[in-house]
Amino acid sequence: MTRQQVIDFLTSGFALANLPDSFMQLQRIANDPHSDIEDVVEVAKRDSELAASLLKLSNSSLYNSAGDEISTIEGAAQLLGLRKVVESSLALGVIKKIDIDSSCLDLCCFWKRSLAVATLSEDVYLATPRHLKTIVDPKLLYTAGLLHDIGLLALVQGFAPEMVRTVETAIAEGLPIQEVEYREFGFTHQDVGRILFKKWNLPEELQCVAGYHHNPIELRRRLFYPLVDLVYIADYICCASSRQPVSAFKPKMYEEVWRRSGLSLDMIDSFSDRLDEVVASTEAILSC
Repeated sequence: MTRQQVIDFLTSGFALANLPDSFMQLQRIANDPHSDIEDVVEVAKRDSELAASLLKLSNSSLYNSAGDEISTIEGAAQLLGLRKVVESSLALGVIKKIDIDSSCLDLCCFWKRSLAVATLSEDVYLATPRHLKTIVDPKLLYTAGLLHDIGLLALVQGFAPEMVRTVETAIAEGLPIQEVEYREFGFTHQDVGRILFKKWNLPEELQCVAGYHHNPIELRRRLFYPLVDLVYIADYICCASSRQPVSAFKPKMYEEVWRRSGLSLDMIDSFSDRLDEVVASTEAILSC
């Protein structure tokens, strides 16, 4: 597997060589302070698969404890609210596009973690000092968390045998997967994610999340520290709270990142109860 082979695959072979139209439309809605729930409803109505998934989500026990049947997109949007509809739609628009053999990667576990990081990134943001809140655009947090590891997904889909061996080696040697990737190929799934984000014309700060979420201390663009740090911390909390964390995918501890974010390591324990709620939410989305 060479860098050029990977670039060629990202251009013509990867299931997400281009982001779905509905995803891009929802991104614009999420970033527009003047948008409202009717804008989201119109996007969903033009995407039958997305509409069906939102209806299923709105009728799930997690969001519809009363059990009243929701049969229209308008009703689903009213029940779930603007933020939940946008975030769920963003996630579903991407998740539905990718299929990978379970012997290569547990796709359900991958998306559970990605969805959890997306939600926790927003929660961690609320706990940051005020001066950092003025730097980070909170509208980017969910997308940053959701897609932070998309480079790994691309490599597994395009180069399964090589990546299976890489994961097995990382687990056997007790090393983070990106270290083994770099040793074997000269690049990592973070580099691949950054290439994808740039191809999709996503903002530079999101490209930095894709490229540095495992090792944020190597990032040189100080302006983008806070966003990358928040996703790293959310990912760390998810893994630290997991009952069966896989060492190859567990982030390293960088205390410097926690310090410059003004956050305490005590947050890891304080988020344990919240994580149960987050996991329930991710499972509801994945069941759609």
